[in-house]
Amino acid sequence: MMKNKLLKLNAVLLLGVALASLQAQTTLNVKPISGTQTAYTLSTIRKLTFPAAGSMAVTKTTGSTDNYTLTGVRYLQFGDVGTGIQASPFTNADVRLYPNPAVDVLNMQIFANNGECPIGIEIVSIDGKMLYQAHFTGVNKHQINVSQFRQGIYLCRINNGTEIQTIKFFKK
Repeated sequence: MMKNKLLKLNAVLLLGVALASLQAQTTLNVKPISGTQTAYTLSTIRKLTFPAAGSMAVTKTTGSTDNYTLTGVRYLQFGDVGTGIQASPFTNADVRLYPNPAVDVLNMQIFANNGECPIGIEIVSIDGKMLYQAHFTGVNKHQINVSQFRQGIYLCRINNGTEIQTIKFFKK
């Protein structure tokens, strides 16, 4: 029983770490043990299936299918395709959440916002449920009532229109 709870806790924490660094994935890379890596643009993939034990099929929007034996695949990896366009970094220094851990109110201060940029805020529980959503313009400070949230770890996603930043906070 205790081992089951620890396994669930580890899975939730791993998911939380993964969600904290989410980025838009645009490619699927398949690297066979022998041979060269194949990169599929996600927009060209109709579906990815595992039709039989030990096999995988990538069906493309053109209707053709590439089949793989899983024992012959070194790795599958999702990744970004670089655009060559550098955006200004939207870093933790641009946003301050306090107090952390929060009890009743979570304060947010956005330093990089010039007051004209629309900002979107989402609070997501560690299991992926959207708990709070707001959009505003012209305000660099915002307060979120978290008194109804259960004690635990939450993710705050801030969207400035060009980038999304995710900051983890704790509810006491």
